[in-house]
Amino acid sequence: MGRIYKPVEVSFEDRKITTVGLVDTGADESVMSERLAKKISAELYGRYKAFCASQYVIRGRYTDVTIKDLKSGKYATLKVGVSDIPFDTDDINDEGLEIILCIDFIQSVNLVELR
Repeated sequence: MGRIYKPVEVSFEDRKITTVGLVDTGADESVMSERLAKKISAELYGRYKAFCASQYVIRGRYTDVTIKDLKSGKYATLKVGVSDIPFDTDDINDEGLEIILCIDFIQSVNLVELR
């Protein structure tokens, strides 16, 4: 099937940016890069820890952002992990991705059309 991408708007308070997210239906919680968090001056808090299917551990912080699917107009405010670790892999880094949209986003906006 290949990768699924969605154009989204990510915002924190009155600061927002349009980007493309990678849809990951195999992960529970969405994660964004530290680069993206800095671009919208998102406030970070707490500690984030996630276990990947490959047994790799992602560590970072949390932030609360609003993510809007630009195709449907649906949006959700979510607590997302912030870490550059998943974005530093060669295949993702080369694509310039800064957010991975997971089940929490898909369910929150009742997204039925992934493409």
